[in-house]
This record gives sequence, C-alpha cells and structure tokens, in this order.
Amino acid sequence: MVQAPVGIKCPECARQPRSAIVRLKPNRAARAIGAAIGVGALMGLGIVLLQGFGLFFALIIGYLIGIGMGEVVLTASGRYRAPVTGWIAVGGCIWAYAFPYLLYYGVNLGDVANSLGRAPFVLFGIGIACYVAYQRTQ
Repeated sequence: MVQAPVGIKCPECARQPRSAIVRLKPNRAARAIGAAIGVGALMGLGIVLLQGFGLFFALIIGYLIGIGMGEVVLTASGRYRAPVTGWIAVGGCIWAYAFPYLLYYGVNLGDVANSLGRAPFVLFGIGIACYVAYQRTQ
C-alpha cells in the first residue's frame, strides 16, 4: 500500500499519469527570468530614490519588493509554485538591489565610501525582500 494525497492506495492506483505531473517548461522559466531581470531593474531605480530614509523604510521597501517580485515571477511562470520559481524570485530581488549600484558605480567609482554607511540598511532590505519573494512563490 502507498500513501497518496487522498489516502492509502494500492501501488497501481497511486501512480499518477504523466499529465498530472506538472513541471516548469523552459519557455516559461525563460519568461520568468526575463521578467525578474526587467522588473528588478525598474524596482532598482525606484530603490535609489527611496533608500535614504533609514532602517524602517528599508524594511518596508524590502517587503514591497519581495511581494512584487514574487507576483511577477509567478505570473510569468504561469502560476507555477516550486523552489525553482522561488530561487528565480530571489535572484530578481538581489538584482533589484544590485542594479542601481552597478549602474552608478560604473559611472562614478569614487563614491564607494559614502554609500558604505547605508550597507546595513541595504542588507536588511535584501534579506527581507528575498525571504518574502521566496515564500510568495511556494
């Protein structure tokens, strides 16, 4: 006997048909990754405008970015919920925080010391955004 979602079944009855096993198709995964990169870049530009308000606001921004990125990745992947989409959303959140810094420091490398004072706030925001995005896609 085999434990199934609806109770105990014999091994033959517990086998699921191929159509019942859902997997993330490569085209939907590519769409989810593309959406995470594009929306992450847009969110990153918004972070630049709002990041200087301190720890409390960094936590709120992180939470909102996590919710937004989770929903964007879920929509682009066809509402596929799995660890794969969770990690795509986490990568999108990290990209959202990394994109403005890469863009800015590519232009002005001499201002690195000034932004190190905000590093703890940015790390808190990244952690919250990644956690929320991963949980939204599960």
